[in-house]
Amino acid sequence: MHPNIGLALGFLFVYSSLIGYIRSTCWRDPTSKFFQARRAHVATYSAHRIKEAIQYADFAGTMQKTEQSRRNPPELCVGVPSVRRDISYLKSTLGSLQHGLSGEERSGLYFVVLLAHTNKGIHPDYGQSWLTNMADRLPSYDDNPEQLALAEKMEANQSHGTKSKFDYSIVMEECARTGAPYILIVEDDVVFLDGWRHRTMRALNVATTKSWEAGHPDFLYLRLFYYEGLLGWNSESWLTYLISSLAVTTCVLCVLLLVRRHVPMGHIYLTRSACLLITLVFTPLLIILFFAAGGNCTMPRPDGVHLMTENACCGQGFVFPRATVTNELLPLFRGNLWSEVPTDSFIEEHADATGALRWALTPVVMQHVGGLSSHGVLRDQYGLMTPSHIFNYGFEENDVGSLAAEHLRVNNQTLPAQKK
Repeated sequence: MHPNIGLALGFLFVYSSLIGYIRSTCWRDPTSKFFQARRAHVATYSAHRIKEAIQYADFAGTMQKTEQSRRNPPELCVGVPSVRRDISYLKSTLGSLQHGLSGEERSGLYFVVLLAHTNKGIHPDYGQSWLTNMADRLPSYDDNPEQLALAEKMEANQSHGTKSKFDYSIVMEECARTGAPYILIVEDDVVFLDGWRHRTMRALNVATTKSWEAGHPDFLYLRLFYYEGLLGWNSESWLTYLISSLAVTTCVLCVLLLVRRHVPMGHIYLTRSACLLITLVFTPLLIILFFAAGGNCTMPRPDGVHLMTENACCGQGFVFPRATVTNELLPLFRGNLWSEVPTDSFIEEHADATGALRWALTPVVMQHVGGLSSHGVLRDQYGLMTPSHIFNYGFEENDVGSLAAEHLRVNNQTLPAQKK
């Protein structure tokens, strides 16, 4: 048998094994050719968290609301502009934000919820006891005649981009009044993991330090959610990928030639035809497999706080420093009141124009469960979610027990021995 045939057969075996391994590893990566959409959208962790959140909110609704001790100012103000949807997620959003918090943690948070309709009664959660008990402030357009007139006009124009920014600015302004150093604005169709608060506060400290080290007095925002589908291989970087691939191929050829020259008997086993086969066939096939596996799978983002200035989506959860809100964003929103650019794009355009720092936390601490994911879902079972373009697949890998243990450790509580 010709030596190259044996070499080719050996490579095919290794290559087939690699494909099998990648199929079992990279199925969650939406940039991978091995992505399994239906399997990846099984809400393994979100289903559990939504159930916990709704149970907590239902319980909160049965309690008598009392004046509880709150830090003044709070360490973080959480703002939620909410609109009427076919399926309301506000209960699970608020429930996941508050479920599991210790008394000390809850005392440092202030919750502002805006039911963003001039007729609040059309919102399905209006007047619900759980909402009244869980929100620290429920602002209304009625609080300000000028705001009410603007809201009525925007609703009549049916401009989503304009109205959403207006609502965003109202919630930001309400939070700014609390004096909280940081303001978290979230959409009303998300769910947070157990322990989101301590991870977020720790990340804010890191973002602040890194901003100072970069010569910036502050940053624009800390992103708590992003969609991995935009963080894989991007067509605009094709030249970089081509050059890298050619460099790898060249390196492989150089190594083979060095082995032939300097290793005894090397030229016997590495014939010229074998070198060409390895360089021009095997190496390109391995490079193709590397790219096919997906960027998030082969080169995952490291844990921690890192800049994310490009290919970031979407606006489900941003934490802003209060100074950024009062000095930059509120004047910007007021000065572009009738702009129809979507809120997240509006903020990104401002960042591009000013060079403001945009940080992102990995892994994310929240999941988007609304939008397309609401269609065809058996919500009473919290099972499979129909594929949405805005989904963080890695979020579903969270483990309930590990997160609970981490949260308890942070709160300096003793953990019982865990059975393996």
